[in-house]
Parts: sequence; structure tokens; C-alpha cells
Amino acid sequence: MASARHLVVVAGAEPAATDELAAALRDDGTVRTAYSADALRESLDAEVDVAVVDAALVDGSLDPLLSDIRTREYDLQVCVSVPEPRRSSVATREAVDAVVARDRESVRERVRWLAARARYRRQLEEFYDLAERRAALTEDETDDEGERLDRLDRQLDGLQRNLDELFADIDDGSVFDAALSADERDLASGESDAGAGGSDGGGDDGR
Repeated sequence: MASARHLVVVAGAEPAATDELAAALRDDGTVRTAYSADALRESLDAEVDVAVVDAALVDGSLDPLLSDIRTREYDLQVCVSVPEPRRSSVATREAVDAVVARDRESVRERVRWLAARARYRRQLEEFYDLAERRAALTEDETDDEGERLDRLDRQLDGLQRNLDELFADIDDGSVFDAALSADERDLASGESDAGAGGSDGGGDDGR
């Protein structure tokens, strides 16, 4: 099982509750806290694996905040915490990766799963990049080219092992999601909803 630590941002309007939740997550990784939408925006960067956003962080819909996060093109997973873990309880039309009950153990379990998805996505992108570089080289070039081929082959083997380990931590649907961009995931989700005849997804916990 993959054991890499992850970076999480926990955002909530109540500092005490936000700090308590952050403390529960620190055994598994590094945690940043944010007590407003603006503070959340400032806390995000390319190193963040998961953002846990309390549904009560802003008054009204979370749409503007989540849209802003998406337009920054950070490849992170977004989880919304709510009193009851139902997708319909979240006041947003923006896609989120998970909806979770607002308690320590539920959030901790879901963050572990989302962080594994985020790591799988990044490892997969690195694997594709190296594979393209490997394909551009030929076997019968100079000694320098041969050394580069050997180095790339070793890197690809290592990444493949990492991907195999991460695969054991997440479900098949998450592996599929990891291979898609955020926009592609939204499109696939919309097509799935249409095929389901407009079901409201009652009982959906975000997975």
C-alpha cells in the first residue's frame, strides 16, 4: 500500500471546528487551515492534494469559490463537508470529487482516498510524459542516447510500480477519473446523469 504523505487544506468559517478537523488529519500529512474563502484561495498551490471545504464557509452557493479553484488549474481533489453526506445537500452546480459528513473519522477516511487519487493522477501524468520522451529516442543512436534510454526505462519501471501500489488504494472508478482532466470528468459525469434519467442521486456520498 502506498504510504506517501499528502498536503491538505481544510477550510471552514468556524476556527475552532476547522482546527479540530485539521488536527485529526495531521497524522497522515501536512495540513493548512483557512477560515474564509479568500484565505482558502491564498492557501492553494500546485502542491496541494486535497481541499476540504465546509459547505458553510460562504453564505449561499459555493459555485463562485469552486469555479475559481477550478480555473486556477490546480490538479487537486475537492471535498465538501456537510452535516449529512448527501450530494443534494451541497448548494453548488460545480463538480466536486466527494461529499462527506462533517466528522473527524469520515473526513479522515475520505481525505486518504482522495489523496491517493491525486497522487495516482500525478504519477500517471509523469508516466505519460516519460513514455513520450522514451518513444522519441531510438535504440541505435549514440552511447549518450543509450544511457538516456536506460535511465528513462528505469524511471518508467519505478513509476509503474508506484502506480500499481496506488491502484490497490483506490477503486476502478477513481482510476478512470484519474486518467481524465477535470473538464473531461465533468462531461463524463453529465453524460452518466443523463443516461440515468435525471436521478437525484439520493444517498450519494460523493464516491
